[in-house]
Amino acid sequence: MAEKFTQTLTRNDLPAFLRKLADACEFAPEYDFPDCTKAKKIRLAIKDEYGQLTVKLKVSAYADECELCGNCEFESKSTEGLPPYSRLKKRMATSFKVIFKSLHQNSIPPEEAVHDFITDSRLMTKYPGNGDQLYAEYNKLTDTLEEAWQQNNLQKFHETVDALNHMKTECHHNFK
Repeated sequence: MAEKFTQTLTRNDLPAFLRKLADACEFAPEYDFPDCTKAKKIRLAIKDEYGQLTVKLKVSAYADECELCGNCEFESKSTEGLPPYSRLKKRMATSFKVIFKSLHQNSIPPEEAVHDFITDSRLMTKYPGNGDQLYAEYNKLTDTLEEAWQQNNLQKFHETVDALNHMKTECHHNFK
């Protein structure tokens, strides 16, 4: 769920507002300022309107919180105790994008992104009718990816990520 916050400031008040936003990203905010500590997305728009600045802040909480609350309309759409397929695919797209970008910028991907991608990959192959004939090969690549990560073999990890990317492209072309 997104929280919206709008405020009108002078240009001189803007640095104090930005400091307040920085504090809200580190610590629980004071007063009625949105909590940014667990935000998935923060959108900030600042518009100068005749010398007055209109500041609009939109803070979106982590998507997984919705799945965990049990009060969500998506709860009824999950099958056999699995999260809704569309949500799983969105999570996988996010974690894979972070891994892929990190590797192609010659840096080590975040541990959490790798863990989440591997976990979600194992879940994804439990959904029938979404490329079942490729699941065995995909699971082998996931095993190779996990093994390379645990052994700190970034070369093998990178090669496996590229192979997974190729397989994803092929699968989405054939089954989407």
